[in-house]
Amino acid sequence: FVSTITNEQLPSLAKAIYTEDLRARFEADQRLWDFVHILISKKWVYYGYIPGGHYTLVSMKLLPDLLCLRPTPDYRSLYNEGHLTETAKVMMDLLKEHGPLMTRELRDRLIALGQPDRRKLNGALIELQRKSLICCSGRVAQHKCRWRFGLWSTTDTWVPSKVKKKATMLSEEEAKRRLIEKYIYATARTTSKSIARFFNWSLANVESIVSSMIDKELVSSYNQKGEQYLFKGNL
Repeated sequence: FVSTITNEQLPSLAKAIYTEDLRARFEADQRLWDFVHILISKKWVYYGYIPGGHYTLVSMKLLPDLLCLRPTPDYRSLYNEGHLTETAKVMMDLLKEHGPLMTRELRDRLIALGQPDRRKLNGALIELQRKSLICCSGRVAQHKCRWRFGLWSTTDTWVPSKVKKKATMLSEEEAKRRLIEKYIYATARTTSKSIARFFNWSLANVESIVSSMIDKELVSSYNQKGEQYLFKGNL
């Protein structure tokens, strides 16, 4: 787990790669997103909106655990049930037929289909990410432009089949345990309350899994001022 820009709990990739030799903030941002897009293009990481509501880079080894707990839904069923907007549904149709596409390409195609509202376009992009229906799939450089632009793909198309298959073989408790273990490692030390808040899981469920992990010596703990702190390895 790594936060791309900033996060109150996870390490920040932006802070990790920034150095004083960079002459401008543009160069720092360019370096960050070039690196992120390389990782995504090689399918070494997934960049998306994970269950608790955080934009996060997740290693491909951990992605099956996320997919186990939050399988990619059928967007047509969501639309028919009233849980997906018209713009988001049309955008999914476009990505299914023509993807991957840049944001500008999506906007131009939506305008051609009679949906020119930029605000609805941006809202649909966020909506589809939050429902795990689309993800960033790489980058493309535009002629005479220093900036490289991200590409959008449907999550189901982008995720490798072996990752999706592994997700179906995991139990919910096993998937949560693996995610909790990695989260504890990434944060250096944390609490069950922080874990439950980050993933939007019930505290009782997290405490039960954590207790089992401590018994099996998968993680360690200590008490300070009445609070139990969790960590991996030795402090």
